[in-house]
Amino acid sequence: MVFNFFFMRRIILVLVAAFTANFSMAQSTAVASAYNYLKMGSPDLAKDEIDKAIINDATKADAKTWFYRGNIYLQLYTFSTMTIGIEAGISAEDVVRRLGEPESKRNFKKLENGERWFYPNALEIYLANGIVDHYEFPGEQNYKAKDDGKLLETAYQCYKKTIELDPSFIRPELVPQNAEIGLDRIARLLYNQGIENFQAQKSDEALVCFEKANSIFSELGTSDDNLILYTGFAAETIKDSVKAIKYYSQLVEKKNDNPNLYMSLAYLYIGKKDFDKALNVVQTGKSILPENQNLLLTEANIYLQADRAKEAESILKVAAERDPNNAQLQFAIGANYDKMVNDSSLNEETKIAAFNAGKQAYLKALSIKPDYFDAAYNLGALLNNKAAAAITEANNLPLSATEKYDELIKMANELLLEAKPYLQKCHELQPTDRNTMIMLRGIYSQTKDTENLKLINQKLK
Repeated sequence: MVFNFFFMRRIILVLVAAFTANFSMAQSTAVASAYNYLKMGSPDLAKDEIDKAIINDATKADAKTWFYRGNIYLQLYTFSTMTIGIEAGISAEDVVRRLGEPESKRNFKKLENGERWFYPNALEIYLANGIVDHYEFPGEQNYKAKDDGKLLETAYQCYKKTIELDPSFIRPELVPQNAEIGLDRIARLLYNQGIENFQAQKSDEALVCFEKANSIFSELGTSDDNLILYTGFAAETIKDSVKAIKYYSQLVEKKNDNPNLYMSLAYLYIGKKDFDKALNVVQTGKSILPENQNLLLTEANIYLQADRAKEAESILKVAAERDPNNAQLQFAIGANYDKMVNDSSLNEETKIAAFNAGKQAYLKALSIKPDYFDAAYNLGALLNNKAAAAITEANNLPLSATEKYDELIKMANELLLEAKPYLQKCHELQPTDRNTMIMLRGIYSQTKDTENLKLINQKLK
């Protein structure tokens, strides 16, 4: 009996061993099947096989399993998104922009000036007169049915797992050949997806894609300056100044030569009233691009925003010498002198000089661009405000100072009459601007222009 029991026990162990061997072989077969489906360009079928292998003890610790899975999910993502944006009515140029040049082209007589474009994975696009009529893509629905919105993320995790298990694993016959190339491919797909989202005015979704792409490039020990710039721009667009500053600052540290970078970052700091940092950024930009006029103007604007009119004046003079026919620049010069006119720390002589210089700058701007509303408005306001100051001074005089009173009122009326045509031009350019109408009402009232006063009061009502 003992012998028989021992003999039967051996039979059971042999059967268990055989079952385990067969089960392991079945799982290895699943990996092999997934590989074959991958090579055949059938990622929808490969997915079912590889998903079995990653949960089995016999194959889940194998770098090969995870690498194949990364490639399968990446291929499935590519197939499931291949026809996004490809629809009847778009141009041949739009197709090329989305998919690149086709592998081949043939005439297609069933359509007027018809063409049949062949792309990888059996995608065929039919065009008539350079416009898409329809496309055929066998298996498209199967691919899309497998897309749970996490294909790229899953591929990313699989490639990371491959590197963890075997950093040197490679399959030269596959595309991608190794996990690092796969990660780079995912980063670039996210980059492109981010651009598409941004163009569709989905800046928040674009930012998510851009940040993930940046993160992957960082893991690979590389970076893309344009991607970093777009990431900052997407963040700025959704008013996430913290992230925008973070990404723009990375490029400033690398001495990037894009002037828009320095201007964008400077204005973000201006928005935070951090004028010292704004100046530091723009001066860094000027050290790299010393002849860039926009950086010079940005520096002037920082001084203007910081109420440092004297420093702004010297910068604006340099800018005007470089570009004497720039109406906006002349306007900026006028606006800076406007600040000096109202600066209580300056003496009266300096203020008078600033008034005259500001007036000339606005006139120069209008000579370059006659329909420049802001320049006409500021010039009218400059003259109007000086007249108002003269009237206030006159009204504060003692009753005995009649000569001085008449002199001030005469000067005020002359200033108002000088301001009138510029403000009337503003009213013509923007008939609903209320501030313009209010100034005109005051001018008409003070200069006894009763007809125009009646009309402007009706409009204000």
